[in-house]
Amino acid sequence: MTDTWHSPLVAERSLGKTLVLAFTLVPRPIVGIYVESIWVEQLGRYGVNALSWSDVAADGKVPTMGELADVLAEYQFDTLLVTQLISFKQLNRNISNSQVAIVETRLYFAPSEEVYWSLESESFLANYMMGEIRRPREGDALEYVETVIQQMMKDGVF
Repeated sequence: MTDTWHSPLVAERSLGKTLVLAFTLVPRPIVGIYVESIWVEQLGRYGVNALSWSDVAADGKVPTMGELADVLAEYQFDTLLVTQLISFKQLNRNISNSQVAIVETRLYFAPSEEVYWSLESESFLANYMMGEIRRPREGDALEYVETVIQQMMKDGVF
């Protein structure tokens, strides 16, 4: 983890009903859907009632802000968790498997869409080719999500 932030106004609380959304640089719904499902499963293990964007959106496409706001209101979500691939970087141009994904995860209060917690991380990619994530390995996605959840708990997010 390279950076974490949370509002000083946030005390430990229930996340309530949470909508999970995952973005990649190139819209590839299968990767986003896969990462969302890992988040939903792992959050459920900690008692968080979470649904993925792909659970509530018929087409699974990346939503506009208006579509997202409508779904947050319609389903009465309390929080929105967004994991987004920001960029890639290669640590050593002479080593093909030295690619790193820079990922940001943010947690919002759903009604106001106000950010109250965020984390940025750099993760090595074992399944990366020519600027594109093929599909994160299950163990990698689980490890990332579990690491972020542990940091959220440490920061008093839930």
